Amino acid sequence: MKIATGKAGVAVAAASGAVFGAATSLANALSSPYSRLGAPLTGTVPGRTAKVLSLLLDAGWSWAVLAVLAGAVAGAAAGLGVAGSVRGAGAGLGAAGPVPGAGTVAGAGLGIAGLVRGAAAGVVSLAVASTAYYAMDTVVFDGGTDTLLWVVVSVPFGSVLGAIGAAARRPGAVGLLAALTVPAGAAAQMLLIPPRPHLTVTASIVVAETVVWTGAALGTALAVRRFLLQRRTSRTTTPADATALPTP
Repeated sequence: MKIATGKAGVAVAAASGAVFGAATSLANALSSPYSRLGAPLTGTVPGRTAKVLSLLLDAGWSWAVLAVLAGAVAGAAAGLGVAGSVRGAGAGLGAAGPVPGAGTVAGAGLGIAGLVRGAAAGVVSLAVASTAYYAMDTVVFDGGTDTLLWVVVSVPFGSVLGAIGAAARRPGAVGLLAALTVPAGAAAQMLLIPPRPHLTVTASIVVAETVVWTGAALGTALAVRRFLLQRRTSRTTTPADATALPTP
């Protein structure tokens, strides 16, 4: 079961990366007046729509989202993969009575497995996305590629972002900080490097910036809400073994 769910997480990361990378390159081509695909669309509604998509997809925070989401999915798959073995161990321990520290060890194992699989999925998603991006570029732009460079860069960045995605599913402050990484990164990029390739602010730029700021605010609100709900639940829920009275 662990092997199957692990492969599923990597497969999802690879498929997502392939679609994302190819879509980003295609959006760039359709929005560019200098490409054979984009030239006929210049000044049209489809062309302006492609420009918005290009500004959103071809941004650092957007690629970070890809790796973080891949890590979150793979981390969840890792947890499901060991669920059966933990459940079986718990049944055996229940018959023999509580064992101090057993729950802590099991939780730590799940966390480590999730982080490792999340990091691997993050690397795979960015590496495949980079490959798909430049492969599509050779078709729509007839240009050269920097595939090897970005595949190498995918290793450190993908591993960190993928692990963050897996950690975002954890409760407490660790999960909150991990979940806030993407919204904070998107906001920082908007402030430091806004998506404004032209001196004149166009409608496409305004729409793209509005989408990013709205997404960053919504992501922050959801992360904080989840954290507060978890804290409230932990305060109102008392473990069963803490309230049970000893049997004479």
